[in-house]
Amino acid sequence: MDKEKIIEKILNGEKLTDSPELLAWVELAEENRQEYIRYTNLRALMQRGKEMDDEQIRDGMRRVKAKTNRAHRSFSFKQILKYAAIIILGLMAGYFIHPHTLNQKIAMTEISVPKGNRTYLTLPDGSNVWLTNGSKLIYPERFNGKTRDVQLMGEAFFTVAHNAKKPFMVNVGQHRIRVLGTEFSLVAYPDDNEIQVDLLSGKVEMEVNLGDGTDNYKSAALEPLHSLVLDKTSRKLSRSKIQDDFLNYWRKGMYQFQDESFLSLTKKINRIFGVELIFEDELLKNRTFTGTFNIDDNIYTMMEVFKQASGEAFDYRVDRNKIYLKSIK
Repeated sequence: MDKEKIIEKILNGEKLTDSPELLAWVELAEENRQEYIRYTNLRALMQRGKEMDDEQIRDGMRRVKAKTNRAHRSFSFKQILKYAAIIILGLMAGYFIHPHTLNQKIAMTEISVPKGNRTYLTLPDGSNVWLTNGSKLIYPERFNGKTRDVQLMGEAFFTVAHNAKKPFMVNVGQHRIRVLGTEFSLVAYPDDNEIQVDLLSGKVEMEVNLGDGTDNYKSAALEPLHSLVLDKTSRKLSRSKIQDDFLNYWRKGMYQFQDESFLSLTKKINRIFGVELIFEDELLKNRTFTGTFNIDDNIYTMMEVFKQASGEAFDYRVDRNKIYLKSIK
């Protein structure tokens, strides 16, 4: 098959299972397989570029304040780095799209997104997904069978196409989320002790594996505008209302926090900016902050803001991708 026609088929999103010629070309040589991965990757990034709009290019001032025993003090800073454009070829090196088991009837695709990045994709059933911050999604080229199964490691926002006869299932380790048609976010990093689902609209059920060596599950339904958190160790569930600014993180890349401890913030900062914050003073861990930051912000500017906003002085030093924090006495 002509090389230009091959590229055209891939960029048009033609499935391997729908094109015997394309599948034969991919299986012909390892070089062809790698070429398929590169162009599938390019298509995903092109989709991401189409979804970005002016709302995601922000500027202006924001304030961060610390909650301490002293009077509250507030400081503001201007974002240094802005999105000016998306350079497709420049971003490609950071994303990994890998087709699995190409010789089987249903090929599986794995998409991995590096820290501090997001990508937007459309699944074979028309469902849409925002994938972000060191996350991985595995899904088939075609949903056969009684359910639409995907596997998530990390965090994503799903807008699921309704199909009452074929539920959408997000598998997260031993546990899973059952969906009929809805908008929800899911945070399920393998190294976290919690799984959190936030439901914007529709209906979802968290199916918790009982951990008795069987495939037995207990199910918990979630109401719209509510959050459900599973403790993976105790298998206990807790519920709460989602915050009004819930969508800002997914639509604008803006993380908003209120009275959140420094220790809690470091996990989010690590996943977004790819740096590790190390406390040389245990007291700093419990210091709380209220404010916002964006995935496009400069980490060093952010640290200066936290430093100034803190009710009690602290300093930091940088060693490669590690930032050490210490109180000033």
